[in-house]
Amino acid sequence: MAVFGAVQVNLWCDDVERCAAFFRSLGMPERFRFPSEGEPHQVEVEAAGVRIGFSSARVGGELFGIATAPGENTEVVLWCDDVDGVHQTALDAGGEPLKSPTDSPDGRLRFSWLRDPEGHRVKLVQERG
Repeated sequence: MAVFGAVQVNLWCDDVERCAAFFRSLGMPERFRFPSEGEPHQVEVEAAGVRIGFSSARVGGELFGIATAPGENTEVVLWCDDVDGVHQTALDAGGEPLKSPTDSPDGRLRFSWLRDPEGHRVKLVQERG
C-alpha cells in the first residue's frame, strides 16, 4: 500500500497571479512560485498542511497537452474559526458572493459560499461550539 506524504489541490486559472493573490489575502502564505520572475505558471499557497496550487490553464494545454479550463466545477472547502470575518475578507479581495454566512439547519455549522476571481467555488465552514 502506498504512503502519501502530502496532499495538494491544483486549480486551473487564466490569471494565476490574481487567483493566488486572492488566497494569500485570506492569510495563506505562498510556498512555491515558478518561474520565480515574470508571469507565473504555478503558484502554491498552504493552509492547514494542505497546498493549493494555481496552475496556468494556457501552459497546461501548451506544455502538457491536456485540456484545462478554470471555473466552477471545482470547490475548495476551507474550515475556519470565523466564517463571517473570512467571508468579508474574501469579498474585499475580489470574491463574488454566492451564499451569505448562515447556520446549518441543525446549528452545528456556519457556512457560506463565494467564487474566487477565477470562478472556483469556495465554501467556508465553521464548527459551532
